[in-house]
Amino acid sequence: MPSAAPLASASPRGRVSPEAPASPGRRELLRRVAALAVAAPLLPSLGLVQAVRAAQGQSALIVALGADPAGLNPLLQTGLVEASVHTNVYDALVFPDADCVPRPALADSWALLDDRTWEFRLRPGVSFHNGEPCDASAVRATVETMLDPASGSVVRAQFAAIERVDTPDPLVARIVTREPFAPLLSELTGLAILPPQYTAAVGMDGLDQHPIGTGPFRFVERVHDERIVLQANGEHWRGRPGIERVEFRPIPEMATRMAALRSGQVDLATSISADQAPAVTRAGLQLLARPGIQTLYLRLHARRPPLNDVRVRQALAHAIDIDTIVATLYGGHARRVAAPFPPDVFGYDANAAPVPYDPTLARALLAEAGYENGLELTFETPLGRYPGDDQVPTAIAGYLRQVGVKANLRVMEWAAYLKKVTAGQGEDVFLLAGTNRTFDPHFTMTRLYGTISSFGRDYYGNPAIDPLAAEAAATLDRERRAELYGQILRILREDVPAIWLAQLDDLHGARPGLAWQLRADSLIWLGEAALTS
Repeated sequence: MPSAAPLASASPRGRVSPEAPASPGRRELLRRVAALAVAAPLLPSLGLVQAVRAAQGQSALIVALGADPAGLNPLLQTGLVEASVHTNVYDALVFPDADCVPRPALADSWALLDDRTWEFRLRPGVSFHNGEPCDASAVRATVETMLDPASGSVVRAQFAAIERVDTPDPLVARIVTREPFAPLLSELTGLAILPPQYTAAVGMDGLDQHPIGTGPFRFVERVHDERIVLQANGEHWRGRPGIERVEFRPIPEMATRMAALRSGQVDLATSISADQAPAVTRAGLQLLARPGIQTLYLRLHARRPPLNDVRVRQALAHAIDIDTIVATLYGGHARRVAAPFPPDVFGYDANAAPVPYDPTLARALLAEAGYENGLELTFETPLGRYPGDDQVPTAIAGYLRQVGVKANLRVMEWAAYLKKVTAGQGEDVFLLAGTNRTFDPHFTMTRLYGTISSFGRDYYGNPAIDPLAAEAAATLDRERRAELYGQILRILREDVPAIWLAQLDDLHGARPGLAWQLRADSLIWLGEAALTS
């Protein structure tokens, strides 16, 4: 197997050394990144920032996000940046702790009555932010809305096993499935409960514009591409949050996000790149790091030529030196994976080896498929949404160029990008990160690779996966479930509908006085955060 040429040597601090030899595509990577960079807007003076902070009070928290959320309706948008906002506004029946063990939330207890019936006993006295009671009828209405095709819910495929919700008492909701459904509890951690009267009045678009839940924070306002403001819910069942006001600000450019953190304009800057980590600590700020749930990957349009030929997809996978990209651009804050989710998720096969870097084999596969003279693809990517998304695509394009594949890079704003790919209009290759916050493979298999979801159908949709995923979900035996998911993963490794890159660390910079625990599901959930100084 040919050895990989390094992108560049890394200094002890994880920075790329300018003296190091560049790999194929590395100099071009840096040139393109510089050309694509958006000029940082001028920042107001620190004195003005301090005056505003004094007016807001000590418990105001400003959070810099890498992208403006595409929407705030939890049935329509479940991406990490979106969920990090709306999870603070909504509650679910069960909500995982920081290590993602399901804990009581709107339901203070639950029991499996039989193989098909789960009974959830709700907390008494909980109300939505508009005063509607949060009772069993709200649970039933939420599930019925989610399962109604007219709602356009993106999570519908995950809950297709639900038959109905019975409400024998205002504080008892019984979820009845058509057959045993092992992932139900895990899946429910991500199902926000909606206020039925308000939802019926404003519809899906209304929820997107003005979300109302039972969560620790109330929605106040949104100015697109500028801010989302939340206010503490003093009547929350957990008690009043330690932070009175939260403002999320989308700042896609890393340099601007870092400048805002260092100047005190923001208290928490999310998705810091690995090469900026030393600068955070040198500035006397907190560097918060933990292995995250995001799995960065390239999605390949397997239903459209030339990528409908599995040999072409396999060739692309062998053409990219992923190990070198991960080691160089993430500086120890990412790990190579051989599945569409990280090892923390049930069903991960630790014995499966990632696709090896083999450009000779890549060229041979392309020639076998009739592309011995090369081919041209469109490669689309967001900017600021994922750590490294300003460099990884250019590095990948450089490696593809070495085997005769010209990847024309296009950079898009996140909301427009997400709308495009979820509508089935993605280009030949596009960059995404899987965020399996349920820690159960059912989420990934049904949403991304089966035919039951539109996303799976649009870009791959192998019908062989559906019966295996259905059997795994209906099997209560854990070992049998793992075996079935192993079969699906073997199919995916052979078919290569996606090229899985790495599990990314959550890497954030924060002011010294922020007390906040990073979560295994990577959410920016602030219900238990506090400012101590």
